[in-house]
Amino acid sequence: MNSTQRIFATLATLLIAAACGPPPPAPIPSLTPLQAQELLNQDRKAQNWMKFITSQGGSCQYSIDLPDQSGHPSTIDINHVVTCGGRPAPKMFDATVSFAYDKAAGRWVITRFMS
Repeated sequence: MNSTQRIFATLATLLIAAACGPPPPAPIPSLTPLQAQELLNQDRKAQNWMKFITSQGGSCQYSIDLPDQSGHPSTIDINHVVTCGGRPAPKMFDATVSFAYDKAAGRWVITRFMS
């Protein structure tokens, strides 16, 4: 192989390597209802809100209806996360929550809880 062919082969190899690029990032895993419930049970604001509701005589609980996650969203906002006796909670007991995927930690976290 002469020097011209070696240079051509090296350039071709470099062009192919550059075209390949880095691998695509791993998709964000879906947030499951069980994970969402566990996060609410661990969140201090959510715990305190549920204690307040139950102290008012309400038979309420958190009920998470997650949206479609086939697009691998990095954040999920959910309104109306409280049910009382299997029905939507009265406005005075309702709450909203925002979840976000923490890429550094590799897990979902609660970024906002509002009652």
